Amino acid sequence: MGRGNGDAPMTTQVLMIGTADWNQPIATNQHYVARELSRDRSAELVFLESLGLRQPEISRRDLRRLLVRAKRLILGRRDTTHTRPKPAGVTVVSSAVLPKHVGVAASFNRRLLRRQVRRWIELPGRKVLWTYSPVTYGLEEEADDAFYHCVDLLGKFPGIDEELIESNERRLARKGVRAIGSSPVVVSHLESMGFTGVLLWTNVADTETIAAADPVSATRNPRRAIFAGNLTANKVDLALLQRLARSGIDVRVAGPVAEGGGGDVDVDDLLAAGVTHLGMLSLPELATEMASASVGLIPYLSNEYTRGVSPLKTYEYLAAGLPVVSIGVPSVTPIAGHVTVVASHDEFIEAVSSFGRAAPGADLVTARAAIARDHSWSGRGVEARIVAGLSPRPEPATQRDLSS
Repeated sequence: MGRGNGDAPMTTQVLMIGTADWNQPIATNQHYVARELSRDRSAELVFLESLGLRQPEISRRDLRRLLVRAKRLILGRRDTTHTRPKPAGVTVVSSAVLPKHVGVAASFNRRLLRRQVRRWIELPGRKVLWTYSPVTYGLEEEADDAFYHCVDLLGKFPGIDEELIESNERRLARKGVRAIGSSPVVVSHLESMGFTGVLLWTNVADTETIAAADPVSATRNPRRAIFAGNLTANKVDLALLQRLARSGIDVRVAGPVAEGGGGDVDVDDLLAAGVTHLGMLSLPELATEMASASVGLIPYLSNEYTRGVSPLKTYEYLAAGLPVVSIGVPSVTPIAGHVTVVASHDEFIEAVSSFGRAAPGADLVTARAAIARDHSWSGRGVEARIVAGLSPRPEPATQRDLSS
């Protein structure tokens, strides 16, 4: 740490409590916001990995995750399966807590966590807590400013104790922690927990990386559609993907299987229906794959969890020049000619087939990329640094609405 010098302003010490590990295969809000906050040279950021809010499942994935975490804590070994670069000024701390957050276990965890983030507590400078988990064990009391960035209805996720989540959300609201929600449904939920002045930050995309694949001049398969994301049985409508593939669409799926829980998926059933599973791709690899397709898919189930989801893939697809067809997600807003929201399987297949009759032309690709650029992580990073107090607010005459 300590990037500053005697002539620099006093360092801001940021503690980010994640709901994922740093090396999780798919980058989420917490990884991008950590990157964006650390762009301010006066900030030092500690990323505290997941506290284990979801009860572990008896599965190879969870057993491996527990083994990797144990090796890191006991032997100091890092998981190199998916190595995410760390920006300058970012330190990753693997949380060592009991996977239970009530009663005696909670008291024990509080002491453990304070030891693990003692450096953040004791270093001089302004303190900021930026948390994705409402379970903070009182660390907001050490901060000058605290923010709860809620990107999902966490309590609705299988294996997570809803009462634990909501009781801690109400506690943070009483403490005056400022809240940010990723969709109107999430904002409404936060307000029901007692938060006031909640900011609405719908998810955005790493549009610059996708644009580097040159989607305007790409050669596309007009009958190819792609879904990029985590294949989980509680979120993705697997039957719809199978039916779409059987209708004659070349369906490609990129991403991990049930990463972080949420129900296992039988990939063989998808393959038997004609779906191609590409596995985990880096974002540049995914950008190239999207540039070969003609439609981007958001094939979600409609349930309590997906009501609060704001898919960042909406703008990833648009950045790649793809029209988007979505089902099951209230937060996706239709955009004529670019984003279509449907209510049934039949409508979904018809919309995908309609877009798939011809590859998008350069004019449409350019128009969609322009929409995506207005929803980029570079722009959101400016907002995040202002909200966190790392950058000065613009003059009122030019200040952007941070709730938009």
